[in-house]
This record gives sequence, C-alpha cells and structure tokens, in this order.
Amino acid sequence: MSDHEVAHVFDDQRRAFTPYGLTCVRWRPSLMHRPDHHNEIELNLLRSGSLTYLLRGRRVTIQPGRLVAFWALVPHQIVEFEGDSPYYVATIPLSSFLQWNLPGGFANRILGGEVIQAPESTGESYDFGLFERWLHDVEADMPERLDIVLLELEARMRRLALSCAAEPGLTPEHLRLPLDAHHSSKVERMAGYVATHYRQPIQVKDIGKAVGLHPDYATALFRKTFGMTLSEYLLDHRISHAQRMLTATHTQITTIAYEAGFNSISRFNAAFKKACGVTPRQYRKQHQLN
Repeated sequence: MSDHEVAHVFDDQRRAFTPYGLTCVRWRPSLMHRPDHHNEIELNLLRSGSLTYLLRGRRVTIQPGRLVAFWALVPHQIVEFEGDSPYYVATIPLSSFLQWNLPGGFANRILGGEVIQAPESTGESYDFGLFERWLHDVEADMPERLDIVLLELEARMRRLALSCAAEPGLTPEHLRLPLDAHHSSKVERMAGYVATHYRQPIQVKDIGKAVGLHPDYATALFRKTFGMTLSEYLLDHRISHAQRMLTATHTQITTIAYEAGFNSISRFNAAFKKACGVTPRQYRKQHQLN
C-alpha cells in the first residue's frame, strides 16, 4: 500500500461530537472501544469483508459492494468485522443534506436513525470510481472541487433514494419544508443540542433558547424537517442511550434509567416498553452482547 493509500483507524481519544465536515477517506477495519457520534451523514462502501455496527442497541452488518448511508449523530460502534481490506467513508455536513430536499420517505428514515443500504450491489465500479474521485478532490482542498463533490454526493443520494423507493416505508413525497441555509443551520444546532444535553433535565424551551428561537417556532421547524416533535426526538435519544447500555454493559437498570436522562425508574420503564415493546430487562436478555 502506497503512502497515498494509508488508511485511517478510529481514535478512541477523539472528542465526542467533534465534526468531521465534508470528508472522503479510507478506513482500516478495527474494533471501536466506544461509540462515535458526529453530526454528519456518513456513507460507507466496502470492497470485501463486512462490518458490524452496534446502533440503537442492535447489530447492523454492512455487506461489501453496497453503498450504506446513516446519520452519524446516532452513536455507532464497530463491534465485529471480517477481513482487513480498507473501506471508504465519506461524511456529508447535515446542513448540506437538509438543503438538498431529498425524497421525504428516504430522508426521514435516515434522520430517524435507520441505516440505509442499497438494495443490491449493481454498479460497484461506478461507486468505487466516485469514492476515489471524491477522495482526491477532498485532499486537493480546492473550493471548486469541493463544490463538485457536494453536487455529486447529492446526485448519488438521489439515486440511492430512487433505488430504495420500492422498499416499505419509502414514499415519493418530499420534505415538507425546503430549508435555506439559515433554517438548516438552526435545525442542525437543535439536533446537536439535544444530542449533547439529553442526559440533563432539559425541556423544549431550553432547546429553543439555545438556538435563539421561540419554543413553538422551534418545535414547528423541527417537526417539518424531521417528522417528529422535539419532545419525541429527546425521548428517542434517551431510549437509544438505554438500549446501548443494556446491550453493551452490565450496569444496573436503575442506574441506566438515570444516566439516560429519566427522572424516575417508573417513567423509564413505561417509556421504554412503549417504544420497544418489551421491558428493559427483557430487552437486555434478547440483545446483550457476549
């Protein structure tokens, strides 16, 4: 492997929520000893082998030759892999993603925390060629080339949305609110604020205040973008945190409840069962890693 082809590995000392920005690099498969979370849309493409992420307390395996997209603000951790061939990773700033006004069913599933994999691996050479071009253009760090990379990333996301259009839950409707740069920045900051403060006793008014918006307007803007209220999004982060701890640790359930941001064990149990269909204890029994 030449110097140009040196692959990155995850830095366990990397500060949480530190943005990557617009990037395209090669990564070497390795186990992650803690989750990563950053406020970009992440794309993965493997030539061979596989990666298994822990996301929302569940294992998700990435197959070779299939483009994968997910919102990396959702904590994600590689807990298993096969093979040692480098793979491609690209990150798209959330503000850019929101301004593209992609088909609503597709965008909402990504923003809802799902991992979207291309239905099949046709056109492999096309995707690998794109990633190589993006890698070179990002390394060049020239504004004109970076603009082209963003245009090509938008086009590839639109193709991915079309290829997934037949999947259940994906509809041709578009995001209900086309976002300009000002609004997308506000929405991105709200999402980031929740992601970094959900373990604290925050409310919608605190989120609105943090971005300089009235709580009612903040809620309306967020709901039109994400298809859920700020309260639902806050609860989703707390439930996801609990799922992750139930899966990957032996921490007592009462401790998990409070660490996830719930102010009582009864509210935690009720919210968790409503969201997951089982009690926290049952969830741990079904999903805990060896």
